[in-house]
Amino acid sequence: MDFSYLKPPKQAMQLKHADEYIRYYVEGKLKRNVFYNVEFEDVEEELIQKLEDLIAKKQVQLPLQWDKQTTLKFCYSGNFDIEMAFQTLMRYLKWKEDSDYQVLTQAGEDILKKGIVFSLGRDKQFRPLIFIQVSKISTNIEQLPPILNAICVLLNHIQKFMLVPYHVEKWRIIVDLNDISIFRMPHQIIKRIIDVTQSNYTASLEQLHLLNPPFVLMAAWKLVEKLMHPETAKKIQFCKDPSYLQEYINEDQLMLKYKGTLPNFTCLWPIINTYRGMGESIHRNMTDSVQKNYMTESAYLSMLDSQYYSIQTYKEIELSKPQIKGQCCSCNIM
Repeated sequence: MDFSYLKPPKQAMQLKHADEYIRYYVEGKLKRNVFYNVEFEDVEEELIQKLEDLIAKKQVQLPLQWDKQTTLKFCYSGNFDIEMAFQTLMRYLKWKEDSDYQVLTQAGEDILKKGIVFSLGRDKQFRPLIFIQVSKISTNIEQLPPILNAICVLLNHIQKFMLVPYHVEKWRIIVDLNDISIFRMPHQIIKRIIDVTQSNYTASLEQLHLLNPPFVLMAAWKLVEKLMHPETAKKIQFCKDPSYLQEYINEDQLMLKYKGTLPNFTCLWPIINTYRGMGESIHRNMTDSVQKNYMTESAYLSMLDSQYYSIQTYKEIELSKPQIKGQCCSCNIM
């Protein structure tokens, strides 16, 4: 399946990140959000060289499209400990060769079609949005393999087609905890999802929003937060009211149930593109059967052929005008 229609809108290419977003310090330690088309610090160049030397010494064969930016990401994943970074890299290479994670299975596709995990829309800085509906996840651990298969295949497509070096390098995850109690929480499955995504999609998370959390979970978080690294804790935010998301996401990129203006889609696979892409036309991302069976989706997507169709905000429309060439918007600093 060709997912090239998911490429970011042209406005994303006008983004220029503030220096303090590209790299910054936390408790005297260097951190980085942007890895491409930027200069690296001397200490980062040294780390890259050390990890490359260890890779060569161990005679590890890297994928053909490997670059030093990816090497640096693993340096960060190892918290600047080269041996730890190398071990994480080895686990990643093994994961990359495992078809259980790389090739969509029928069970994994069923997970995507049920909307247990899906991608829809982008935030105000064009980062892809990824949703996990926890209420649809069974506590049965046997459901774990297809869920991991679905998530990894989904993230691989997002990584390949929806990100752009320098301009859009991260995504935002919304975990919907609506209608879930602390006793029905699939703890083991969620823990495994976190482990797999942290290890294999390093430096990709902008923020994780826990939407509609149970009161008990919010109370427990206050204790857990104190034990976490401040940088990690800062990326995790609780929001009781979906309207909170509009601080980061335009309402035309959210479904009605999240206080947005998009329809409450019932079929979210293949991924629906909510923006005009880099090409000349907008891809109609729904199969014929889906268009026939889901009237809301069909009515919404029928607008794609209209010359008046646009779900851009006024600000984004202004950005696309020729007279502002050379100007760009700056990133929200989280």
